[in-house]
Amino acid sequence: MRLLLVDDDPCLVEVLASYLELDRPEWEVRTATDGARALEHLRAAPVDLVVTDIGMPGLNGMDLLEEVRRNPRLAGIPIILISGMADREAVREGMASGADDYLTKPFTGPELVRAIEARLRRLALRPEPPAEAAEPPAPELDQITDREREVITLVGQGLATKEIAAKLGLSPHTVSVHRANIMRKLDLHSSAALAALAVRLRLT
Repeated sequence: MRLLLVDDDPCLVEVLASYLELDRPEWEVRTATDGARALEHLRAAPVDLVVTDIGMPGLNGMDLLEEVRRNPRLAGIPIILISGMADREAVREGMASGADDYLTKPFTGPELVRAIEARLRRLALRPEPPAEAAEPPAPELDQITDREREVITLVGQGLATKEIAAKLGLSPHTVSVHRANIMRKLDLHSSAALAALAVRLRLT
């Protein structure tokens, strides 16, 4: 199993990673010290489960959770939140936002292992999805320009409009226009449909 630990306290990350590597040597443990780096790791090589702190500067744990859940390639990854906030409101917000479980600091290494293994057991008990019908043929892409193909590729990788603009040297407005043109040409009605198409066509 591939596991990503995310916390802005490098000492805590190191201690937890060392414990897991000793206690569960069959697990591959990766680490990140903020949400932005965690997202980069996930886009490069998705993992089987994420454990992330909520309170981090910049892209915090709730932001990371949102980014993962809206990316078609990453949305199914289980996420366990960890936080020093013991109040019920913080827990409720995290679970309502799509988290799979939570741990309240301070917690021990064995408690973390139990939480991870409980999530893995739930995954193992999840029924297999029914076989999908054959996908319809891909829409004709001859009408898509090279620049629009670049945009749809980056959409499929989960990048937001501002990120696509920065990567392609365009303004966010221009990227929005390209997205609208692509969706009009291909008769798509949501960003999720656009991202799913890019993944299906292996443009990512």
